[in-house]
Amino acid sequence: MKPLEGIRVIEVGQYIAAPYCALMLADQGAEVIKVERPFRGDPRREYDPLVTSEIGSLSGGFLTYNRGKKSVTLDLNSEEGRQSYRELVAGADVVVENLRPGIVEKLGIGYAELREVNPRVIYAAISGYGRSPVRQGPYADRPAFDTVAQAMGGMMDVTGEISGPPLPGVTGFADIYSGVHAGFGILTALQARGRSGHGAFVDISMYDVVASLMERELMLWEFTGNRRERGLDAYAPVGTLAASDGHVAFILPTQDMWVRLCRAVDRLDLLTRKDLETVRSRSVNFGSVIRPELEAWTRQKTRREIVEHLSSRGLPVGEVQTIEEVFSCSHLSQREMFLDVDDPIAGRHRVIRTPLRIDEYEVPGAHSAPQLGAHNADLLSAARCTAANATTRDTLPS
Repeated sequence: MKPLEGIRVIEVGQYIAAPYCALMLADQGAEVIKVERPFRGDPRREYDPLVTSEIGSLSGGFLTYNRGKKSVTLDLNSEEGRQSYRELVAGADVVVENLRPGIVEKLGIGYAELREVNPRVIYAAISGYGRSPVRQGPYADRPAFDTVAQAMGGMMDVTGEISGPPLPGVTGFADIYSGVHAGFGILTALQARGRSGHGAFVDISMYDVVASLMERELMLWEFTGNRRERGLDAYAPVGTLAASDGHVAFILPTQDMWVRLCRAVDRLDLLTRKDLETVRSRSVNFGSVIRPELEAWTRQKTRREIVEHLSSRGLPVGEVQTIEEVFSCSHLSQREMFLDVDDPIAGRHRVIRTPLRIDEYEVPGAHSAPQLGAHNADLLSAARCTAANATTRDTLPS
């Protein structure tokens, strides 16, 4: 048994944000029906890396965001396609989409129209700057991708090296966090529907999401008037130290942690230095003073030796792992964070799963991503029959 069994989700998603949101729901047992355009589908189906065989092609990126779903193809530019879409939504609990602002409204299949078809539907819209008609900002009509949201939200202003240019963080960061917040909004609205009996519009803006993640920097600006310098956190010494086999990362936000570190590396003399007397002075002087002083000790040891020694003294420190090391990490394997997925085109591949764990329920199944339109016959005919039966009931005399 899984927590969301019995919940049907219609995803009109592309690229990352909406597909990741729906993936989270699928991993918890929801039935996710991905609605795609005929012939080409989600643009991410064509992204590298691509694996091809006699029966078709598969994008690695498409598999990781769309495994465990069903696929139907509909031409939403045609009345026939829109009618089939309405029939699917009539039997659904949730719709999640991240189409360009204005598209679904222009087609007549936005929330205002779909709640007439299904008053209980939860409609989650993920966009660059928000779609709610009661909270329209001046950027509402702009298209946006992940990097744009990172830039607008202030993240790129503080990411990169001191005196260097702004740099984006991990690709997909804003997309995935927006998907996570959309998933939380959907579950919140489903819980409320149990009391109210009606659906809701969940409005997720990628700009909002990134700005909210910059809470600390915004708080510091409000309370101090100081703008954080790119590549430098002036309120907590944070960074990396070289080991004999790579680097370790740490943060020292308190005086107690600084004392413990100096004792752990047998450098009590650092506690008497005036230029390292406060958290702020240690932050500013991390690169010029603390790093070279501590690396005299860390460079003689492996990452594991450093981490085990400092962790045993209650200090937050970790190895800077390569992607290869993360992929083969025994701890993540013990946590069952990887799924071995068999795909008819690509063969067997190991993929990372979504991280939500609830011990009393089953873990996600290792199902691959669907072929384009693979479930057209079953799902569209069933939705059509359900809609026809509902219409018949509505027209029968009482």
